[in-house]
Amino acid sequence: MATKKITESAEKLAKKAAKTAEKVEAAAGKAVAKAKANPTVKKASKAAAETAKKVASTTKKAASAAKKATEKVTAYVEFSGKQISTAEIADKVREAYKASGNKGTIKTIEIYVKPEENAAYYVINGNAEGAKIDL
Repeated sequence: MATKKITESAEKLAKKAAKTAEKVEAAAGKAVAKAKANPTVKKASKAAAETAKKVASTTKKAASAAKKATEKVTAYVEFSGKQISTAEIADKVREAYKASGNKGTIKTIEIYVKPEENAAYYVINGNAEGAKIDL
């Protein structure tokens, strides 16, 4: 569920960055056209246009990176005739963490799946308390 919200947010940011890049690129094109039409402002306009093109290029790269970040990967652990996704395991870990009375923000989660024990051990925010969930 949390992964879906993050993915949706990243997709929105990628679209917004792409639109911004298009607007900046269009503005750069207009600046170049004005520079060609008016020789007195040619140097200043040319420098501004080059800067705008660089900004547009950087924004496009950011949009591309954001789009890649929205790529959805689903991994499953299969054992003893069972199948569970890593997202489900992570959700169970978050629930167990909160159920044990922890209220702090989760910054990092490390999960160690032990199929032979039908369990997963986890470390949250670097605090290893021997916490375990059953799968």
